[in-house]
Amino acid sequence: MLLAALAGPLTAQGPDRGGYRWIDSDTTGGPAFNWLDISGSGTRLALGDDDNLGPLGVGFGFDFYGQVRESVRVCSNGWLSFSSASHQFHHFPIPDTRDPNALLAPLWADLDPAQAGAVCFLADSAAGRFIVSWIGVPVHGTGDSCTFQVVLDTGGAALFQYLRVPQSVRLGPDSCSVGIENDSGLVGLEYFRDGQPEPSRLHDSLAVRFYRLQHDVGAEAVLRPAGQVFAGDSVEPLVSVWNTGLSPASFPVRLRIGGYDEQVDVAGLPALADTLVRFPDWVPGPDTYAVELVTGLAGDEYPANDTLRAEVFGSYEGELRYDDGVADAWFLKNGAPTTDWAAAVRFSVPYGQFRLRGARVLVADTLPFGKVIVCPDSSGAPRLGSPYLLAESVAASQPQTWLEVPADVPVSSSDDLWLVAFWPRRAAGPVIGEDRSRPVDGRSYYGSPTVRWFSYSDGDLLARLRIDGRTGIGETAPSRAVPFSVCPNPFRTKTVVSMPATAPGLASITVLDVGGRVVRTLAVSPGRPVSGSVSWDGTDGAGRPLRAGTYIVCVKTATGPLLARVVLLH
Repeated sequence: MLLAALAGPLTAQGPDRGGYRWIDSDTTGGPAFNWLDISGSGTRLALGDDDNLGPLGVGFGFDFYGQVRESVRVCSNGWLSFSSASHQFHHFPIPDTRDPNALLAPLWADLDPAQAGAVCFLADSAAGRFIVSWIGVPVHGTGDSCTFQVVLDTGGAALFQYLRVPQSVRLGPDSCSVGIENDSGLVGLEYFRDGQPEPSRLHDSLAVRFYRLQHDVGAEAVLRPAGQVFAGDSVEPLVSVWNTGLSPASFPVRLRIGGYDEQVDVAGLPALADTLVRFPDWVPGPDTYAVELVTGLAGDEYPANDTLRAEVFGSYEGELRYDDGVADAWFLKNGAPTTDWAAAVRFSVPYGQFRLRGARVLVADTLPFGKVIVCPDSSGAPRLGSPYLLAESVAASQPQTWLEVPADVPVSSSDDLWLVAFWPRRAAGPVIGEDRSRPVDGRSYYGSPTVRWFSYSDGDLLARLRIDGRTGIGETAPSRAVPFSVCPNPFRTKTVVSMPATAPGLASITVLDVGGRVVRTLAVSPGRPVSGSVSWDGTDGAGRPLRAGTYIVCVKTATGPLLARVVLLH
């Protein structure tokens, strides 16, 4: 059973899905700034304001995202493209599917070489390089000007160099974008945009190199176990590893979970491909475990991404789920107006005796379900006539949030449980969240009790059951787990973590990345009851903006850790 799924941990330096990463002259081992003056030896381009010229012969085959390019176009607004004749002056985030794509953007801004300055290029085949320089080119509507260049080499690397960058470009909230992206605009690597992140702010005498490696593999994600797992329940560990190099790779993968220590060999993983690796079963207890995933490629050129560490919490109470908490798409299968249609998720249960504490479904709107049922399995279909939980006409309180249905029902069976949510006839919703990231567990269904139930394999529906499996049904006290909320979610500038007035013995509130690393501590209050809220602005502990993606809010209390996923947008 997949209890959580994690996306691959990509850092600001890369690699992106094309294998590109960057390193700058401010980093140990980075490129040295060495301005190449081509003002006398190069050819001046007659670029006007918002202009694009080309194609210009590079002088050699330049491998860019796996395609060999012989020529390139130059835009007055601080970028090169191997395909676009656009003169787009307004910079976009990188990557972005909008034109221009196949992009090298050393300083994408509204520049005006018609006003002053020059743009020159030099195809220096003898030295194995192609250079484009913007020299003293004004920023439109200001008195500032920029001097910078792009240097392409026969090894497939791109070097951005900055001789002079005015303060308006360094700090402006709508100043420029710097980075590279492929032909589709779906893959790319951003170095800097609109003054952020602060460590990447452009400055005079800066060099930034974009490059790929031949031999590098990395520990991408621990998919199972992740977050909270059920004590005593057998888990088949599942991890993802990634060959970020340009050569096929064979290597061992080692997984440690507390005292558990297993190794599996990966053979012939193609360049830039990832793969899922399964390990022998592991059985957790009611404890906290350190998780360590390690790849061991001989001759690895970048060992820093070989190891991934996280924590997993074993508990007798928690959520049954197959999704990662993020809606990649939205799901609705409403049948004929005279037939009751429903979405359903079939759950394996870890215990033969437990209490059902509730059900929830992530929905996009506040339209009501006709009814929500939790019931046992009967030969691969829900036994709707014997429900453990039945709630009629239930709706979420706000869009794009979890519809919560509380319960406190004893269950004495190890049969699968079904969560079935019926749409009202002729209704246009609620629309249910769907997780399409790997792996898809094949536990989601749709259909009708009067027609049939259809297996749905495109994604995992975001529907969950909360259970309490502590021994002795009759003696089980009400759950002491303290709910908390993270809202808005997703967010762009600020989200708020809200605790109820009954929160006992809070130890800390931290934000983790998807690899389980603490990126921000929001509150530390050992042993004292806490209520109220604390905000997070999407930055790390040093105040640096984090990349867009999924993060985990971890609230540790006297009753154990509680986790919630939050999505940061840019």
